[in-house]
Amino acid sequence: MTSRHLSFFPLPSTRSRKWGWIRQSGIAVTGVVFLLTACTGISGRSEFPDPERAVFGPAVRVGTLENESLRECSGLAASNRRSDLLWAVNDSGNGPYLYALQLDGRDMGRIRVEDVVNRDWEGLDSFVLDGESFLLVADFGDNRQQHGVHTLVVVREPVTPNGGYGKEDTVPVAWRIRYTYPGRLHDAEAVAVDEREEKVFVLTKRDRAPVLYEVPLRPPVSDSPVAAGRLVAVAGIPQPTPEDWLFPYGAYRSQPTGMDIDPPGRLAVVLTYKDAYLFSRTPGEGWASAFLGVPVVIPLPPPQDHHDFQQRESLCFDRDGRRLFVTSEGKNAALYMLQVKGGIGNP
Repeated sequence: MTSRHLSFFPLPSTRSRKWGWIRQSGIAVTGVVFLLTACTGISGRSEFPDPERAVFGPAVRVGTLENESLRECSGLAASNRRSDLLWAVNDSGNGPYLYALQLDGRDMGRIRVEDVVNRDWEGLDSFVLDGESFLLVADFGDNRQQHGVHTLVVVREPVTPNGGYGKEDTVPVAWRIRYTYPGRLHDAEAVAVDEREEKVFVLTKRDRAPVLYEVPLRPPVSDSPVAAGRLVAVAGIPQPTPEDWLFPYGAYRSQPTGMDIDPPGRLAVVLTYKDAYLFSRTPGEGWASAFLGVPVVIPLPPPQDHHDFQQRESLCFDRDGRRLFVTSEGKNAALYMLQVKGGIGNP
């Protein structure tokens, strides 16, 4: 979500704004929180699964997004060509560029995607198909829910020189997938590719229970839009807590802003403005069934306490499925890494 839309959904920009807002509310806010806590027993993270069930280590800050042009990062993906490289994109109002960066956020330049426009790039993923490495850019952001057709742009992952890209480097489009939602329009920022099933999964953002859709990954036989298949409403992501409601726009903290599937195809992680949530499936189980389950929370640093990590909209597994990288919109945004614990990343 671009900063130009912060009138619709901004997050608090500083800790001082947080406390200023609370002071203005005064005793009334304190009383409401006390009453809610006393009556419901809900406080902080008590509604989440036991922390001992977590399968990730704590979020560790590993660097910042060095490229100052990458200030509205809305998608992140791990390279399948290099173990030391991530890809990122900006959202609407920016050029059609793929940004290359090291695992600590250091800049490796950018490469322009030919013959496309960045209407509202809100998602990015990497995958391997028929032995080739690809990147998928999801041009499906629609804050006002006014566009009937959305586009998934696929490019072959370019070889990144050790010195990074120059200003004139480009990459052609391999294929496009244009799709529509059945029934009504949606906004989305979360996309993930399951290369084994050859499907693209899209999770909507502004629905009270986000809706999971699927789109075929292979290039369509015609230029006509395909109809996305509706799978399931994802009700397991917790709604904002009374504590969240203390903060401006805290009511929106459960909205999905990113998604990824691990390389073995067993785990799916969904990012929100607050935390991330892990869904898992057993062998033979479909994603529709898996997303009906109760996810395990992946705690992230509180947004109100980290000015460079407030508007988190992108995350990805590394290509081995052993680490999770998360970042935010904003100039020189922080890049965090979480280590997978145990053997869950293995087939």
